[in-house]
Amino acid sequence: MGANGLKHALSIVLCCSVLILAGCKDDGNVVLASADSTGANSGDSETPNNDGSGEDNGDDTSAPTVPVAESRAGRVYDETLTIATNDGGTDDIVLTVMEPAELVAGESYPLILHGHGYGGSRSKTPDAFQQRLRDAGYYLISIDQRGFGESSNTVRVMSPDFEGQDLVGVLDWAENLEGLARRANGKMKVGSYGGSYGGMYQWLLAGADPEERLRVIAPDIAPYDLTYALDPNEVIKSGWVLALVAAGEVPILGLATTGDPSVIVDDVLEQVQRAEGLREDPVIYEAAVRGALTNRIPDAALNLFRYHSLRFFCENEPAGSQDGFTIGVPDPLEVAPGGLHKIDALITQGFRDTLFNFNDAANSYDCLKALGGDVRLLTHQTGHILPASLGTAGLEDPLDPFYAALTLPAFQDAGGSQTCGSLDLYDVTFAWFQEKLQADKGALDAAIGIGDKLCLSLAEGDAIATDTIPRGGESFDIAMDTPALSGTLGILGSVLGSATREPLLQTQSLYTAPVGGGVVAGIPHIAITVDQIIDPVGDLLGGILAQDQPGDCAIDALALGCDPIYFLALGKRAAGTARWDLIDDQLTPLRGFGSHDLDMTGIAERLSEGDELGLLIYGFHPQYPVSFSRDLLVPASTINGSVQIPILDPQDYETGV
Repeated sequence: MGANGLKHALSIVLCCSVLILAGCKDDGNVVLASADSTGANSGDSETPNNDGSGEDNGDDTSAPTVPVAESRAGRVYDETLTIATNDGGTDDIVLTVMEPAELVAGESYPLILHGHGYGGSRSKTPDAFQQRLRDAGYYLISIDQRGFGESSNTVRVMSPDFEGQDLVGVLDWAENLEGLARRANGKMKVGSYGGSYGGMYQWLLAGADPEERLRVIAPDIAPYDLTYALDPNEVIKSGWVLALVAAGEVPILGLATTGDPSVIVDDVLEQVQRAEGLREDPVIYEAAVRGALTNRIPDAALNLFRYHSLRFFCENEPAGSQDGFTIGVPDPLEVAPGGLHKIDALITQGFRDTLFNFNDAANSYDCLKALGGDVRLLTHQTGHILPASLGTAGLEDPLDPFYAALTLPAFQDAGGSQTCGSLDLYDVTFAWFQEKLQADKGALDAAIGIGDKLCLSLAEGDAIATDTIPRGGESFDIAMDTPALSGTLGILGSVLGSATREPLLQTQSLYTAPVGGGVVAGIPHIAITVDQIIDPVGDLLGGILAQDQPGDCAIDALALGCDPIYFLALGKRAAGTARWDLIDDQLTPLRGFGSHDLDMTGIAERLSEGDELGLLIYGFHPQYPVSFSRDLLVPASTINGSVQIPILDPQDYETGV
């Protein structure tokens, strides 16, 4: 079978594997609880600028270069731009331009960019939020990113040399919009919003545009580093990788954000009508196929994903070599690292997001905060959600007694709404643009009410406000001299009930909430050592393999005696029940023998009196369906060390904010 045949076959299989996925939304009216916690940034909100420069410039405006000639009603129309890319080729990028509802002679209007999610396409008519922006006097441009919708060529997942040049070209074209608002230095007033892939384009444009025009952004559920998001601690997030490759061809992920299956039908019909082939670039398929075969993403692909990430612009490290692709073509690597300027960023993130998790948002927050801009971080209960569990069907509570004997595997439970406590994040985003682009002083404070504190969502209708991101915390010892099951035995161990897992220390209860309950919120930290129970190379094979094999695991496709893989989680067991629930469905994978000193995935949960908090250790989990250890000589290991958990005292925060 040739390369094209392989790609078509793989796409069909992957599409079929995720067609059952769906999501839900629930916009509730909820109440925020505010926490007083020590940190550097407390007090009321200060908005140091309205243009994203990080400086208070007063009236930071200048006249449009193309004034509105006469007053008229705004239009909605499409444009196709032909834009040069860094490989010497061109992309045809299709836009929908939504003018302000009314254009008035002598007035000026800021621009807001909108980007769709992975597998999606542009808004061709204004949705409710976009119409609200038009009515408030904004231009909007909704973009079909390269390879998606009606735009040409293949999806390279936000390459600075391809998608990056497309985005710069969009701003170049927009310079001639009638009445486009400008800052005092003559540069356009432009902001951006969107989620997931629609957040990634904002990082990319901010870093790749030499004119530094994008100063106000609002990314939701966007990754800081694709290598961490897709390959955390060198363990492929295979459940999501499979779903993403399929969604790049068929917009299945639209179900997870809209709940509307018509998005699939409409998009597929358009794709057939245009006689399109596969959308995603061969580099994406090659990374997925080689990863599935060897249980490791190849170095060339990891370097490509790092080059396509905010991390590349934050850490100022040169791009690594992408040599080694067989059917894929590397990036030209024409964009330099670093280069980020002061940016005002409203970062929103779902704690239940199992693709781009809270740690991604925390790293993005730290990066942009260090540049000196006004940076906010607000969380919610939705995001990338693949709800496949008994909880989604409402069966976990009725079946609770059976969990003592059997743990029923699940990908994750359903998500919630785009709120943090009482804060409607759509309203907050609107206020963000009003204050930053329309000089509407006080709009943000009126919408948020917690100043520049972080909003950490614990559940629907329940959140706390903190000055900083809680990291580490109270330390608990982990002692696991009994075997931690890995590989094929790990699959068996993952379905054992709590009555068996606890004596085997696969589940370790660490903490019981006192009278008054408690809160766990932030990024836990773990420091452990994974040791061999036996030396399979020396004891079993008698020197047939090299003695250094456990240290380097040189043969990826056939690792022997060197490659345990575990999935660690913090779980909660409600008082009087048998079932342990993964907090926010978050896992932290780790791989290999030796010491592991690393952050676990961030979580946020309220604990009632008597609730137990525990460490759960798995050798297999459905979120990583083909990423368990394939090392037949390491059926189990010992794990010892400690875990630090950010447990907050309920007495330290107030309710009703």
